[in-house]
Amino acid sequence: MPDSCPDPGPDADPKCNSNSNSNSDPDQAMAPPQHPGAPSVGPPSRPPDDTYGHVPFGDPRALWPALGASRRARRRALLAPLTRTAGPPPERQHLTWVGDLQQGDGGKGAMADRLAPVHQIAVRVQGGDNAGHTTVFRDAEGGEHTLKNHLLPSGLRHPGVLGVIANGVLVNPQTLAEEVALFAPHAAALRRRLVISDRAHLVLPLHQLVDGRQESGGGRCSDVIGTTRRGIGPANVSKANRIGIRVRDLRDPDLLRRRIEQNVRFFGLPSGHADSDLAWLESYRDLLLSLATDTVGLLAAAADSGYSVLMEGAQGPVLDVEHGTYPYVTTSPTAFYSVTSGTGLDGSLVGHRVGVLKAYQTMVGNGPFVTEDAGELGDRLRRTGQEFGTTTGRSRRCGWLDLAHARWAAGLNRYTSVVVTKLDILDGFERIGVCVGYQLPNGDYGEFVPDHAYLERCRPLYCWLPGWRRRTRGLTRYDRLPPEARGFLRYIADFLGLEVAAAGTGPADRDLLVDPAARLAGLLPAPAAAGLLRAVRTGREKRTTP
Repeated sequence: MPDSCPDPGPDADPKCNSNSNSNSDPDQAMAPPQHPGAPSVGPPSRPPDDTYGHVPFGDPRALWPALGASRRARRRALLAPLTRTAGPPPERQHLTWVGDLQQGDGGKGAMADRLAPVHQIAVRVQGGDNAGHTTVFRDAEGGEHTLKNHLLPSGLRHPGVLGVIANGVLVNPQTLAEEVALFAPHAAALRRRLVISDRAHLVLPLHQLVDGRQESGGGRCSDVIGTTRRGIGPANVSKANRIGIRVRDLRDPDLLRRRIEQNVRFFGLPSGHADSDLAWLESYRDLLLSLATDTVGLLAAAADSGYSVLMEGAQGPVLDVEHGTYPYVTTSPTAFYSVTSGTGLDGSLVGHRVGVLKAYQTMVGNGPFVTEDAGELGDRLRRTGQEFGTTTGRSRRCGWLDLAHARWAAGLNRYTSVVVTKLDILDGFERIGVCVGYQLPNGDYGEFVPDHAYLERCRPLYCWLPGWRRRTRGLTRYDRLPPEARGFLRYIADFLGLEVAAAGTGPADRDLLVDPAARLAGLLPAPAAAGLLRAVRTGREKRTTP
């Protein structure tokens, strides 16, 4: 198409391209309108050998109306699950991402669940079933439930929300089938409001076998990272090596077999693994293909149509394969840029970047942890906070909050709001340590740098804040929080230079105190937004940022 012929777009009116000229000359009847300064475009001097549908030679725009109609029909088909689930777009659109300021485990799933009711789409952006998210809630009869999801987007228990497992997610079919069955009693019509990207890559038993072999190898073939052994790293290796298996490949048995055999050879496995993995995949084929769609097209059409989209990340930026503490990272992107690579959406459309920050520091797996406490403090935080991995059940390493680390994460991901979680776990401490920087071996001060060797040499520099002796769990008003707890939140806000919009004082969806003056308050439905969390950062208070 010549540069002078712009694409009319998916919603162009076909009448705009019709010609009302009644001249009997076919070339004149089909001639495009002449715009000032536009070059004249005539019929081709030599017709092509095959016209593929008898395209009129005089009008290079003659197919535009039919193509536009085809695009609109495809758009309607892509949006069908959404319109059936959520109805028309809302009056006000929100595009929101929920990420983490630490390694992970800060409560992204619970936060996404709280935000889901004001969005029509909940999207899992990246990672795989190596990430676990937990939601605690009460049903209409008052019964309390705990849901743990590893692949499904958080928030699907709310009606009117379409769940999307996007192209950046690595899908273990067995985990998906188990979660769909587990969530069914709590998520009405789940199968009708869940879709999976046909471009998402699959995690096979052979990937899990290779992952376990690497972790058990004592560093002979690779460093022992402390992975969940869910096969995520090897599946990403297959993906990068262009032998990965996507959901859409299940439609082509010959291609599927060839890809699995390539993986078996690549990873040096016995040939019998090909047949066993093929048989394993066959048992999930119907489920996967029944949910498969073009999620990139769906999300683009939804955003263009005015629907609100909630995007849920997995892990934290320190584990990002590009920007984290390599090699102690996951093999997927975890920073904000994963929104674009993992969904196809333009990241600049995201107006709310919500970062969860646990009131203390935790970590699972190997790697540097500057504020780790291997003694009484660590044991107390682990025991009181129930710090055991959702996915593996492993004990998490614990220590005081590292704000130097959080400040680096805030600079990388540019959060618009921070939610401090598990504030109640610090109840009863006489004083609370907060790491604000590091001391290097030569005596100099240092900031967080995502480098393993550097962080191993760092020692934490603590500031000590007064603790509070009163219980915070169950409170519904900010003005009933101990003054010391409010001072702790204010200290975090000032150090990060960011709005601390809410504080979590328990695991349940109701255990959140929200600042009504914060940007985030407008996204949180009652009862979360009903808490009278007055401004952690107000214009009347003088602030200094370190």
